[in-house]
Amino acid sequence: MPRDTMDDIFERGCKFAIKHFSWIVGNPEEFREKIKKKVSDEFIDSIKFTGMRVEPHEIILFSYAAGVIALLAAILLDVIIFLFYRFSPFHMGIFTVLLLIFITVGLPVMAIHITSEYPKSRARQMKIHSLGDIPEIISYIVMYLKLIPNLENAIRFAARESNTSLARDLRKLIWDMEIRIYKGIDDAMTYFAEEWGKWSDYLKRAIHLIRSSIHEASNEGRNITLDRSLDVVLDGTKYLMTEFANKLHEPTIVIYSIGVMIPLALIAMAPAASLAGMAVSIFQIFLFYDVILPIALFFYMRKILLSRPATFNPPSIPSSHPEIEKINKKANAIFAMFIGILISLPFILSMKTGPIPSSLFPLWGLSAAVSIYSLKTYSTYKKIRDEIKSMEKEFSDSLYVLGKRIMEGKPAEDAFLYASKVMKGSPMAEVFESTAFNLSSMRMSTKDALFDEEFGSLKYVYSDRIRAIMRLFIEGIKRSYIAAGVAIIKIADHLKQLQDVEKNIKNSLGTLTSTLRTTATVFAPLIAGVTLGITKLIINVIEKMNLSSIHVSTSLFGLSKYAIINVDANQFVLVVGIYIMQLVFLLTRFANGIDEGDDKIEFIYSLGKSLPVAMFLFGVVTIFSMAVFGRMSPL
Repeated sequence: MPRDTMDDIFERGCKFAIKHFSWIVGNPEEFREKIKKKVSDEFIDSIKFTGMRVEPHEIILFSYAAGVIALLAAILLDVIIFLFYRFSPFHMGIFTVLLLIFITVGLPVMAIHITSEYPKSRARQMKIHSLGDIPEIISYIVMYLKLIPNLENAIRFAARESNTSLARDLRKLIWDMEIRIYKGIDDAMTYFAEEWGKWSDYLKRAIHLIRSSIHEASNEGRNITLDRSLDVVLDGTKYLMTEFANKLHEPTIVIYSIGVMIPLALIAMAPAASLAGMAVSIFQIFLFYDVILPIALFFYMRKILLSRPATFNPPSIPSSHPEIEKINKKANAIFAMFIGILISLPFILSMKTGPIPSSLFPLWGLSAAVSIYSLKTYSTYKKIRDEIKSMEKEFSDSLYVLGKRIMEGKPAEDAFLYASKVMKGSPMAEVFESTAFNLSSMRMSTKDALFDEEFGSLKYVYSDRIRAIMRLFIEGIKRSYIAAGVAIIKIADHLKQLQDVEKNIKNSLGTLTSTLRTTATVFAPLIAGVTLGITKLIINVIEKMNLSSIHVSTSLFGLSKYAIINVDANQFVLVVGIYIMQLVFLLTRFANGIDEGDDKIEFIYSLGKSLPVAMFLFGVVTIFSMAVFGRMSPL
């Protein structure tokens, strides 16, 4: 199974806990035996599935240690908050008191729960993510079996050509078969189907259909069964994504209302709270808007995304790619930081900025820095990714032309040359033309013409799908040119099916994700900017009112009426601006997670484009609304 950075951190945390926190449980050996008897089989299976080198008692002890550390951190945070209020609980207000109780109790409990449940949640995440590998793996197996009806070799081919999580499971299955854990390929595939059948019924059905296809008496019957297995997988993938899309309506409304509309509307009401003798300080607003609310939204969105069934993994780009080797992430980061600091100078130097709130400058500086780094670093990744997708899109058509020519009995060099002329102007035409040249002029074998390390036509083609299918083509022509031609045409049809399913899934989620991105980039900054204008108006009105007759509460549940009035509008702009930036991060990640799954490249690139637009719009609307509403305030 794939290693994850968090898995390594978790393992080190467990070893650290055993070394430094064994005093919590007294006798470590007794604790080990006690935990061994109590933990569930699901817990043990989860540890094995993730591949983490830890024992159950180490995990439980680590959770206790995390609870102790979280409690100490909570106490430290409590002291800092008390220090902010000069250790006077009568000036804190009920909101701050409740916050202190929540932090002191909630933080350790959350730490213990998250740490102890990590193996199960990680295993669940890995299994859900692996479901996205199913169409690719099954299509490779089906394509191979149509050329050569050998199930064991088909499994080996799929495991070798795919870099997915499920392919790694297949490689482990092959290893287990070689060391005689299973009696043969039928026994191994039965186990595999039953194991994954708990998570994907359609994968289980597809594997059983593939197994039964081997026993078909005729090629026609075998091909029909294989086609049915692939249809089962594609239909299952479409059904899961449609079901997920249908369930997204309610969570999206919750995020839009609780994350955007209600919090931003409440900002304007904060100054008026002082009239009721229960004013709110800017510190409390900061804690709620920039700490508690973003954390709550993050975990809510994460919970939704963890239930997203993975579909098709994005093309992988090797670090050895010539364009990727040119990227200097460190230099990009330094340049981005320099520009960010330069833009923030008016705020840093406390310069007078006229009608522009000075706190807008660090917000613009930070958004510019993030955008510059994201686009300078990941535009190249995005460009290469788009080129790979474009090439894969036209590959099925070029494969069909190639297959028809080979089926007519033409030699490989003629077939590749003909396909390059038909597809002239496309990247695949260049690849096929180079292949034809290698075959005819350099007298290479078909395998070397395509895959030679120095002259192979696929040397600079970074699509795993294209390279895998061309290896299938090589396997096919070893058997028969005509049979290979027929199989290649069928493979072209399968690729078209896969592309159609990917396109339909994108379209079904497109409306929802575009709304989320528009909310992050346009609606939220607009609403926040207008609300800040209204907030400034209310502050101005309250400052000019005669409040001497209003009773000032000094109880634990009240604040002086002047606590909010003395807050500069700049502070509101900074706090709300930080929240808008966090919303852009969260909503962009959420939309990207729905659309693309775990695609870091697409997320950071999208963030680099949307963040500066959102923050510029927020700044312009804030300046304009403050100017307009400022004129409405009483003289």
